[in-house]
Amino acid sequence: MNTRALALAPCLWVVTLGCSGPVGRYFAQRGADLGDCAHAEVGLGWPAAPFLFPKATGYAMDPGGQAIPVPESQPRWRGLLMPHLYLRLKLTDYFVLGNGYAQPVTTGWRGRYRAAGSGVGVYAGLPVYRNHEEIARTSVHTEWLALTTRTYDNAQPGPGGLVAERYWAGISATVLVAFRLDLNLVELGDFLAGWFGLDLVGDDAWQPKPPSTLGKEK
Repeated sequence: MNTRALALAPCLWVVTLGCSGPVGRYFAQRGADLGDCAHAEVGLGWPAAPFLFPKATGYAMDPGGQAIPVPESQPRWRGLLMPHLYLRLKLTDYFVLGNGYAQPVTTGWRGRYRAAGSGVGVYAGLPVYRNHEEIARTSVHTEWLALTTRTYDNAQPGPGGLVAERYWAGISATVLVAFRLDLNLVELGDFLAGWFGLDLVGDDAWQPKPPSTLGKEK
């Protein structure tokens, strides 16, 4: 028998048994924990977004700094008349400073509580007063730098996850191209502790809630 085949046999046996057993679940949980540590997106802002998605549902900023919905029946061509410039600095939910307006087309990884892949985001902010970000049917709304509320679809975190969500830190910018990178040190600690059998956030057994139990975390 081939020596290489003998060497690979134990590995294949572990993989085969582990995918549906404790070993497989263990590594799947570590992978999910790792995915919770970062949000990263890249894409295109003005003028590409209005051309690519001329009738996508989105939001606009009213004079008071509140994000208001724009129905699909209203084309986004008017977005060509607006400078899509946006910059946001976040140091946890208790310090969110954003300015500008943008509806970029982005793709990226957004953790287990938001849909990954491509989408049209909404980013709008007035310094100190308000900041609103919405992507993949979830939103983060902040008033006066530190009063932050989050909304989710059926992928709402559990109690520990809701606490961890408060501690994202990073930067988002849209100037022709769009970029966002946020890191979460609480989730990083959960990922590291998970290798030793500790579930700090309590999300190893997490499952999306049924649509009938949608909620809003305040």
